[in-house]
Amino acid sequence: MTRRSLVRGWPAAAVAVASALVGVVVGSSLSRPAAGPLPRVAAMTSLSQESFAVCTAPIDSTVEGFFVLDFETGDLTGGVLSQNTSKFGVSYRYNVLKDLGFKPGKVKNPKFLLVPGLAGFGGAGGGRMASSVLYVTDAATGVTVAYGIPWNAQQTAGGAAPVMAELVTLDIARPRGGGAKVQ
Repeated sequence: MTRRSLVRGWPAAAVAVASALVGVVVGSSLSRPAAGPLPRVAAMTSLSQESFAVCTAPIDSTVEGFFVLDFETGDLTGGVLSQNTSKFGVSYRYNVLKDLGFKPGKVKNPKFLLVPGLAGFGGAGGGRMASSVLYVTDAATGVTVAYGIPWNAQQTAGGAAPVMAELVTLDIARPRGGGAKVQ
């Protein structure tokens, strides 16, 4: 290599080095975290088959509940795991058939949907509610009932005995003639 070829190649090398430095600066600024922490993401799930529907729903900012609807009996049951014992510290049970307009003993091959949703309200009757509600829909009529989930984080603290609670009927929507009324 001659001195002349080195002099000619210098501008190209300088451009390559400058481009690499710009790439490093831009890349490092893009990989820095934003001004604040990343937002928390809460996921809710729902699934059904011929006999059961299941869903998960956030109860508060640290725990979620798991709920099962038995189509044959109409029993909506669920629970919240205790963070101290890894056992269900709070359990829920409620029969949805009456709310959906079914007469006892007259239910034949019902099909339901069970979907969780977020809610930001205080409790009914002075009690605190979870940050989610459960919607149960009769797939044949579209009648939908919203259920509140009573919640007190102290009930699962310290390995206390399991607590059984009843879901709270909040409202009923009847899309085929009739407004939303709770009996």
